[in-house]
Amino acid sequence: MSVSRRSFLKSSALLSSLPLAASAAHAAETAASGSRQVGPAPVRTTPVSDYIVNGFKVNPSAPIVLKGRRDLTLDVYRKVVWNHTPVSVDPATLKQIDAWRKEFLDFLAVHPELNVYGVNIKPGDAHKQRLTKEELKQNLAQGLNTGISFGEPLPNRVVRGIILARTSGMLGGNSASSAALTSHIIGMLGRKELPVVPREGQGGAGEVCPLGTLFDNIPREIQLGLKEPMTIINGHPTATALCVDLALRSDGIIKLTEQVLALAIDGLTAPSEHFGVQLEVCWDDPDEQKALQNIRAYLKDAPVPRRQNVQARVTVRDIPLILAAAYKAQRNLKQIAQTVLQSSHDNPLWIPKDQAAKVGAEPYVCSNASYHSQIAMNAPDEIARNYADLATVLYSLVQCYYSDPVAMPGLDNLIYGNMQMNASDWQDETRMLAQPSLLPPPQFGQNDLCSPYMRAWNKVDRLERVLAALNAQVACMASESIYIRGDLKTSPALQPMLDIIRKFTPPIDIAKGDRRTISTELDGLYNFMADSAMAYSSVDPEKRPQLVLQTIKF
Repeated sequence: MSVSRRSFLKSSALLSSLPLAASAAHAAETAASGSRQVGPAPVRTTPVSDYIVNGFKVNPSAPIVLKGRRDLTLDVYRKVVWNHTPVSVDPATLKQIDAWRKEFLDFLAVHPELNVYGVNIKPGDAHKQRLTKEELKQNLAQGLNTGISFGEPLPNRVVRGIILARTSGMLGGNSASSAALTSHIIGMLGRKELPVVPREGQGGAGEVCPLGTLFDNIPREIQLGLKEPMTIINGHPTATALCVDLALRSDGIIKLTEQVLALAIDGLTAPSEHFGVQLEVCWDDPDEQKALQNIRAYLKDAPVPRRQNVQARVTVRDIPLILAAAYKAQRNLKQIAQTVLQSSHDNPLWIPKDQAAKVGAEPYVCSNASYHSQIAMNAPDEIARNYADLATVLYSLVQCYYSDPVAMPGLDNLIYGNMQMNASDWQDETRMLAQPSLLPPPQFGQNDLCSPYMRAWNKVDRLERVLAALNAQVACMASESIYIRGDLKTSPALQPMLDIIRKFTPPIDIAKGDRRTISTELDGLYNFMADSAMAYSSVDPEKRPQLVLQTIKF
C-alpha cells in the first residue's frame, strides 16, 4: 500500500478530502521519458498488481461462473476483484442475454416513432435531435468519448470492481447488450494491465467521466451494436464499486480498532464491571451486547488485576457503545453495497417481456436515473461519521494515558509525553473528512444534478489511514504502560498482537532515563497496521486469523 502523507489542506471552507500527490507510477513514467506528454495521447494503462498490499499476495479460489446478476455477492466480489479468481458467464446465460437483446431490437423495429435516449437520439443537451446514420456509425466505431477526468488514480482493485459491477445490467438483460460485449467486459478482469481511472474531477450527472476512460478502447476491440456505446458509459457501476470497496475494507479496520481498544483497556487496568455480562440484561441492542462480549473475550485471564471500586475514564466506559454504533453502520453499509451490486443500472433500461409481466406491464425501454445511486453515496457518509468517532476515542485514550499516573508512572513531557501533540493533528483532520457528501449545486442543461460518489469514497479512504495512525499511537502507549508497570504481558488473546507491536516500537525504559526518537518506528507500525487491515479484509472470513496483525507474516 502506498504511503500517503499530509496532503490534505486544513481550511474551514474545505469540506472534502483533497487529491493526493501525483501518483508514483506517473512520476516515474515522466522521469523515465525525460519529457512531458503533450498533444493527443491514448488512455494510460497500469499493471495489475498481484499483491493486496506489500508482502501479501492475492489468493485466487476456484473459478466462478455467473448465471445472473443475483450471483454478484460481496463474497464473489472479494474473490474476483480483490483475489483475482477467474470468472466467466454461464453459456446458457449468454444465450439468454442475446435473446433479450433480439427482443429489444425487434421492439425498436415495431416502434420506430419512439425516441430512445442515446440509441436513436443524441445524448445530453442534444437529446431533441435524431442521430443520423453517419453519427450512429461514428458512435459505434469510436464510442462517445466522455473520458475527460484526470489526476490521482484509483487503486486498480477499484477499477476491477467497476468492471465487475458494470455487468449486472447485462446479466439481467436490462442493458440490452449482446453476449459478446458481456463476455468482453468480463474478460477485462483477466488482463495484466488496465486503464488508469482518476479519482478526481468526477463531477458529472452520472459516471460518464470515469467510464469513458475505463472503456475507451472497447469500440476498437469489439464491434459494438445499437445502444452499446451508451451501455459502456452509463449507469452507476463506479459508485457501486466504491461502496462495495468500503464495505469489504470495513472488516479489517473496525476489527483492528476493536482489538487496539481492548489492549488500551487492559493497559489502563479499567474495572471489569464496565464490561460485565450483567449489562447485557439492560442493554437490549444486539450490537451493544456484541461489543461487551468481544471486549470480555479479549481481556479474559489478563494477568494484571483490574482496578476496583473506582471508575475508569469516561472514554473507556463509552468504548462498547461507540464500537456498537460502528458495527451497525458497517452492517448497513454492507446491506446497501450488496443491493447496489445486484441492481440493474443502465440508461436507458430495457424491460423485457418476461420481467415486465411480473409487475403486470408490457415490455418497454425507458430513460431513467440508473446513473445515480443515492444510497451508494450516503452509505459511506454513515461509516465516515463512525470512523471519525472512533478516531476521537483513540485520541482521547492518548490523553488518558498521558494523564494517568497509574498507567504511566513517572512519565515526563518527552518521548511518549509528546504523543498528544501528534495525535491531536490526526484527530482534527477527521472533522473535515466526516462532513457529509451533499449533492453539489446544479449545473446547466441535462447535466444539472451531479453525483459526489467519488468524494464520499475519497474521504473514507483517507479516514481509514487516520484510524490506522491513531491505532498505532494508542497501541504504542498501551505497550509502554504494560512495560512500565513491570509486567510484559497482556491477556492470552491479545499477547500475540502486543508482541508484534513491540517488534516495531520496543518499550523505552523511562525510569532509567532512556530516550530515543520514535517517529520512524511509529511510521512502520502505522503502515503495517493499515496494510494488515486491508489484507485481513481480503481473506475469506472463515480463514481469517484471530488478530488482524497476524494476517501478514514476518
